[in-house]
Amino acid sequence: MTKTILEGISLAGRTHLIAVAITAFLLHVNSLAKSTQGQEPGELRFAKIISDNLVLQQGKPIKLWGWAERGVPVVVTVTQEDSVGQQAVSDAIASGTRQDVSPPKSDEYSVTARYVETNAAESETQSMRTTANEEGMWSVTFQPINASFRPTWITAKSGSTTIAVSNVLVGEVWVCAGQSNMAWSNFNRKQREAASADFPGLRYVAWEDSWYQPREDVQKTIRWQECSPETAERFSAVPYLFGMFLHRYLKVPVGVINVARGGTTGQTWCLNDELKRIDHITVQTSLETYAEETAAWEQPAVVSQIMQEWEKEKVDVAAEHSVKVQRAKSEGKKEPKLRLPKKPADPRSGWSPPAGLFNATIWPIRHLGVRGVLYYQGENNNFMQWTRYEHTFPKIPVSFRKAFGDESLAFGCISQPGWGNFGIDPELATVAEGYAIVRDIQRRSLANDPNSDMIATYPTGNSYIHPAEKLPVAEYASLWALAKVYGKQVVHRANEYQSMQTKDNKIFLFFDTDPVVHERWKHIESNAYWQVVPCPREGNAAFQGFIVAGSDRRWYPATAKHTRVDGSWSIEVWSELVENPVAVRYGWANWPTGNMVGRERLPLETFRTDDWPIPEGVSYSDEAKNAATANLKELKEIAIHQALDRKLRQMELDLPKTEAELHKGNVGGEIESKIARIESIVQELLDPTGIGRAIRREQPDLLKRLDGLEKQIEALKSEIQIRP
Repeated sequence: MTKTILEGISLAGRTHLIAVAITAFLLHVNSLAKSTQGQEPGELRFAKIISDNLVLQQGKPIKLWGWAERGVPVVVTVTQEDSVGQQAVSDAIASGTRQDVSPPKSDEYSVTARYVETNAAESETQSMRTTANEEGMWSVTFQPINASFRPTWITAKSGSTTIAVSNVLVGEVWVCAGQSNMAWSNFNRKQREAASADFPGLRYVAWEDSWYQPREDVQKTIRWQECSPETAERFSAVPYLFGMFLHRYLKVPVGVINVARGGTTGQTWCLNDELKRIDHITVQTSLETYAEETAAWEQPAVVSQIMQEWEKEKVDVAAEHSVKVQRAKSEGKKEPKLRLPKKPADPRSGWSPPAGLFNATIWPIRHLGVRGVLYYQGENNNFMQWTRYEHTFPKIPVSFRKAFGDESLAFGCISQPGWGNFGIDPELATVAEGYAIVRDIQRRSLANDPNSDMIATYPTGNSYIHPAEKLPVAEYASLWALAKVYGKQVVHRANEYQSMQTKDNKIFLFFDTDPVVHERWKHIESNAYWQVVPCPREGNAAFQGFIVAGSDRRWYPATAKHTRVDGSWSIEVWSELVENPVAVRYGWANWPTGNMVGRERLPLETFRTDDWPIPEGVSYSDEAKNAATANLKELKEIAIHQALDRKLRQMELDLPKTEAELHKGNVGGEIESKIARIESIVQELLDPTGIGRAIRREQPDLLKRLDGLEKQIEALKSEIQIRP
């Protein structure tokens, strides 16, 4: 590629280009050296995640690390002794490695919340000596410390230089990762919540970054913050609320690390080595393409040529704009705006490349002790990328566990809220509703993982992709953590689907119960249905969200109710239009209509009983994307016709029933409402400006059935008018 660029350039031009290339290369090497360690050579410092207001994970070995001049000894100390800590801070100020940040005195009245501990365990001062290695990196590992609100200091000393980190607490540390709904800061009731968010024992740090290779340290300037009414306004909603719930319940310090970035896909939250092990074209193509892009930017001559072409393009665009401006002036028209081409972006720091976010945010903090990961992502894989997600999502919890060196690291996955068009026909929803597919991938991937769960949140959605109902999302997540990670006796989920039976053209679904709910009702020999199976959120209401299919794999809206089978409660599901049903799905849509909840009104997770293939959603090449799009378009057209046929068949069944009700003496508003509803559907189908045009063109036989229905409706309306 370099040879092609140099061809046709004069000797002088080549000499200049080579000089530029050498300079760029040297700068690049220097930047790489600095990015590897994030420091000036010989500078004694901690890793950037280790800073004032840090929270250390209780009950796990405490690993601390940083950099210094290679080969020099470093003494690291962890202490809760005030005199030792304060002296270290004074020494650090004297060394010039720390500024005096003592708060200024004020005569104004103020109130600050603090914690009172009773019989708190004291931690003895621990010191360890180590030596910086050839890369200048050093690390030490201390014995675990119990949770405490007592201020802790971390210090390091090498020669005459001292560095110190103060106001450290010991408690629970969680990493929050994902995309915009994890990064989103606004939420309903934020002003009221933030005004009372005086929790100095809750700490928060956030940044986002991407790099094509694993970084040894965070590159951005980051700092931990105590939670206060002022700082809480800037915290991301779900991480803050999740941490707040845990903090108040567990009564220990909580540290939240938020590295979410909007618009990311699953592949960017994986270790590159894990991605390489996936033998699927959607993943391998992505890796190969990205490797080619980044390799080009590793060649200074290529980068120089790219920038020269961009500069030339800017000059050309400006010249063209000048001509347009003169023409506009002469014609008395408004002058056009100058829109210069964007500067070429370095793909090595791309927005959501394979392993990119993991390299720059998770890998640099992998030595830190953490309790678990809360993950909230999937929206971007909804858009023709769900086939790749089928392969990458299972690697995400694996990647986090390998990075932090903990095979049992807790991993909570918040599934997507409802979004899009509400109440879509199941024939269409089961073709290509990406959110439903993403939820299904997450559910299946985590089903047999004892340290993971999918956390259902679809009722919190609306027609906006960033719904503001974040309080229940964080509450559901915190209930999962309290129950599954901390062993607290709280109800943390609805019932989960277990098995099914078929009988008499119906399917019977069986569920388990939340362990706490099971314990609560196990002493009763014959439980009521509301004690042990999902129920409608609205109480005595119709079950919504179930669809059923026969062996032809056509889906129909289903009716459902509670039924006992051999003494066990189940949900009976059926459709008059489906003989011999074989499969059921619940909540299968971008925005599910499902209204089923368990105890404590926690939503029943979306699920399916079948293992039928999902249509491909791929975009790894134009050819593949076009083929997948064409296939989905064809499937959608088939689905539209199937939905139309299903509605007509249903109306043909409903009309005789409605007519039968007339002869029961019930001629009230309920029958009139049903007839009006059926009439509106028929008129919609006959509308020549809408779907009626397609019916006349593609399915003329349906016109006869529609005419018959219209005559039946008119007869019913006439009979209602003449009957007393």
